[in-house]
Amino acid sequence: MKTTRFSLARASLLRAAACAAAACLAAPAFAQDHAADAYPERPVRIVVPYGAGGAADLLARVLAERLAQDWGQPVIVENKPGGVGTIGISAVVKAAPDGYTLVSVPVSDLAVNPHLYRKRPFDIARDLAPVAQVGAVPNVLVVSNTLGVADARALIAKARAGRLSYSSPGIGSQAHLAAEIFAGRAGVNLLHVPYNSVSAALADVAGGQIDMMIAQLPAALPFIRGGRVKALGVVAEQRSPLVPEMPTLKETTGLSFGDAVSWSGLMAPAATPLALREKIARAVTRAMRSPQAQELLARQGTVGLGGTPDDLSRAIAEDSRRYGEVIKALDIRLD
Repeated sequence: MKTTRFSLARASLLRAAACAAAACLAAPAFAQDHAADAYPERPVRIVVPYGAGGAADLLARVLAERLAQDWGQPVIVENKPGGVGTIGISAVVKAAPDGYTLVSVPVSDLAVNPHLYRKRPFDIARDLAPVAQVGAVPNVLVVSNTLGVADARALIAKARAGRLSYSSPGIGSQAHLAAEIFAGRAGVNLLHVPYNSVSAALADVAGGQIDMMIAQLPAALPFIRGGRVKALGVVAEQRSPLVPEMPTLKETTGLSFGDAVSWSGLMAPAATPLALREKIARAVTRAMRSPQAQELLARQGTVGLGGTPDDLSRAIAEDSRRYGEVIKALDIRLD
């Protein structure tokens, strides 16, 4: 009988311990679900690790305005430039993983710079978690009017006959890497001339000192519309809704150069719960795909995106692989 009572008591204790353990395990999950349900209860901050006026800043400000209307809470854009994005990103890496501090970063920081700068104080894949793509800017191939080429096929033929030059806003920039992908797949050898800014790089194409450049549409449009350069096509697999009349390079050459799209992604500190990131992503998608946002962005040569954390994760992985291969082949290190 004593053994029976002892066994019953022991079983009771084990059940109590198991229930307590289950409660302990369930508590964090419950707290996370509650936090996601209640979010946002106070102002949200979106850090842009560059100065005002760039594509990432423009997209973040359009997003912030729409989110504030959706959530009924202030959404503040804070520019923290410096260190090629390092200062702003570091601030978010160190922030609480509660969804109240986010960072809007261009593809260069997420998929290109990790290959170029290997001594940064953070690891994008380890220290940040994806939320959603914010928006994208198409890139176009423009050439000097002095070249006298009608399309990209003619440009490639001219480049095979003699070495042509191309400009970019700097070594390791997306414009630099996209031009190298173009050269490799077209089977031509081009001379790279790096500049300190997009405007200076475009100005010398317009002036005839440089033969060609792959440039973001918003920067190139004034030169194209003013007849100062000739646009040969969008560097993408499909035409852009922003310039539907402009063919892709694939259409005119029969060659695939991939998608040289300058997109921005919204990221959160690494430990931010998935349920919370998914909730924010749904709000981002509503905001950036709204007719009001799309109309405003189209005037700037930009398109709103949205999507899920998984969508952003896949986009980072794809561009990291593509640009990483070029950086390795060119043996570029910037630190």
